Amino acid sequence: MDARTFADEHEAVKKLVAMRGAAPDKAEPTYGPYARGLLGSLHVSSARAVTTWIPSDDVCWLLGYNDYHRNGEPDDAYAVFNGQYEDGVLMPTQEDWEAFFEEPVDRFLDMLRETGQRLLEAARANPGHEEFETFDDGGHQVICVDILVLGDGRAEEGWMGLTLPADEVLSDMEVFEMVATLIPEGAVPIYEHKFKDRERRRGEIVYRWEHYEFGRNDDEH
Repeated sequence: MDARTFADEHEAVKKLVAMRGAAPDKAEPTYGPYARGLLGSLHVSSARAVTTWIPSDDVCWLLGYNDYHRNGEPDDAYAVFNGQYEDGVLMPTQEDWEAFFEEPVDRFLDMLRETGQRLLEAARANPGHEEFETFDDGGHQVICVDILVLGDGRAEEGWMGLTLPADEVLSDMEVFEMVATLIPEGAVPIYEHKFKDRERRRGEIVYRWEHYEFGRNDDEH
């Protein structure tokens, strides 16, 4: 995932974007059981982080962060990083690389599925309360998802609002596929002109769904 999309969520990520974004190959090298220059130090106020720059793939990884830095002490950040390297848990894993090379569309749909599940669980825990999440890229809104659910879990009615930037052009089928990833599996999205009782926001697309769960006894009758 591009660190620029969530740089404000942690000071280390913000520093990574500011320092490595401009010059990923200019990091101060750290010293340990690896080739000189493999790991670079990133100062985050009094805390420390380490990065690695892979020029062949044009990617700089943020590998670790530790808020304790006392040179020579066993719990010093660099001692911890070196121990993690020796244990084989510091560098990017095969799964990390697969995620890095994954197509942006696939990553986006995975993000939508996770968002939909998270918001759906929150909405079911608070029936009648609208849950929402907004994603942005460098201050530019990418997508906003709103979900509201009414019901007792066995029979529910829900609304899902999807707000895209004004310059985003998607086909009806692409929007439908996005919506289908956000609502309960097996439910059919129904296009609506309102999000329950409120009017649609500018650029918002609203779908409703009805979802029923039948137990074994219900199936027998």
